[in-house]
Amino acid sequence: MLLIVAGPAGVGKSTLCDRLVDEVPGFERVITATTRPPRVGETNGRDYHFLSEKQFDERLAAGEFLEWAYVHQKYRYGTLRSAVLDRLAHTSLVMNIDVQGVRSVRAAAAHHALLRDRLVTVFVAPDSFEVLRERLQYRGKDNDEEIARRLRTAELELGERNSYDYVIHSGSKEQDFRALLAYWEQARRKLG
Repeated sequence: MLLIVAGPAGVGKSTLCDRLVDEVPGFERVITATTRPPRVGETNGRDYHFLSEKQFDERLAAGEFLEWAYVHQKYRYGTLRSAVLDRLAHTSLVMNIDVQGVRSVRAAAAHHALLRDRLVTVFVAPDSFEVLRERLQYRGKDNDEEIARRLRTAELELGERNSYDYVIHSGSKEQDFRALLAYWEQARRKLG
């Protein structure tokens, strides 16, 4: 299964993905690529594949990306084909991407039977914009201007939540994780 977790910045997607990998045997995280610089504590190859603009361009020209997009109008993020297609036949994968990326993966799935048959999407929706603003401020990664930009993007992203296989209405971290596990079980039964 390729389980994609999407939703606005600050809803806890990375936390959910990391916990799923830690607690559910057989899941591995897809490490995506980005042109943004590493944040404090992030490691290349563990958190992201940190690429220069030139490296990203070269891989893009070589057709190595399954999906990619500009995020928050600043940096590019993308998923390497090899990170998914080379591994999906023998393991379950979880990844955290934005709604643009989900649209692109769905489009790619139309041409890849394995991807199409194993793709499951989950959208994590915040309780409210005020709760989302508080989460973004609490994590301390962004200035006020960036938080405002992320909240504007979140409004657009929320408009797409009903196109996902499952929607988690975010509560506590524990509630969100329990909901993710329940949806994973449902999807696993459907996929047989």
